[in-house]
Amino acid sequence: MARLLVAYAAMPAHELLRALAAEFHGVEPGRVVVGHVCTGCGGDDHGRPVLIPTSSLRSPAHVSLSRAAGMSLAAVTDAGPLGVDIEISGAADFAGFADVALGEHDDDALDPTTAWVRKEALLKAYGLGLAVDPRDVPAEGEAVPPPPGAPRGTAWRRDLDVPGHAAAVAVLLERPADTDRLTATVSRW
Repeated sequence: MARLLVAYAAMPAHELLRALAAEFHGVEPGRVVVGHVCTGCGGDDHGRPVLIPTSSLRSPAHVSLSRAAGMSLAAVTDAGPLGVDIEISGAADFAGFADVALGEHDDDALDPTTAWVRKEALLKAYGLGLAVDPRDVPAEGEAVPPPPGAPRGTAWRRDLDVPGHAAAVAVLLERPADTDRLTATVSRW
């Protein structure tokens, strides 16, 4: 069965990610090496975070992180590539947001910040970031079809309960049957 750990804390994002990955893998945090890979240029000094294989961590899990005004959010799973996003509640409540971020398939009654974090988490999971127009990414649904240009199949997505924030996680399941068995364990650190 696939596991998914999610944590949030008022601490540096990479520190939280390293600690959560260490817990997930049952190793000391000092044995976890976090790197980056840019899907656009291939650079290793920016882009999505990855766990670097080491002698202590031969098959590292998938990771993601996000931060918003002093709050960090991190996730680790063995289910497949993932993305998380967090924003302060109300961050997307501004004129013009709907024009650039909401598509014709989005429910106008949905909180804009919730819509945004759902879209961003999904785009991070697919490794696409904002290379895809967020208006083309549905904000609704737990099992979400791939956005235009996405290389893989359906993603699993959930909102996360983080006080004072909107947050979401999305996972591209390597084993589609895991949809029924995958649950997010969310904790405050």
